[in-house]
Amino acid sequence: MSGISEPIGAGMGWLILSNVMDDNVYGYLFGMVGGIMVWIVIKELLPTAYRYDPNDKVTTYSVVVGMGIMALSLVMFMF
Repeated sequence: MSGISEPIGAGMGWLILSNVMDDNVYGYLFGMVGGIMVWIVIKELLPTAYRYDPNDKVTTYSVVVGMGIMALSLVMFMF
């Protein structure tokens, strides 16, 4: 039941913003959402990962590999 809130919220957002949506609004929204995601990673996910991996055997390498995969996917998306 909790998963239904996202499509409902997206529909409501589209109804409210459909008249003003242009490239600038998309840029602002993607920037805000990206900032929220980075904050969640820095504030919640990384400290939890380091708590479960106190000797840092996997966490830092996984973060670097994940960033590499994201960068590669962004480059491939442009073509």
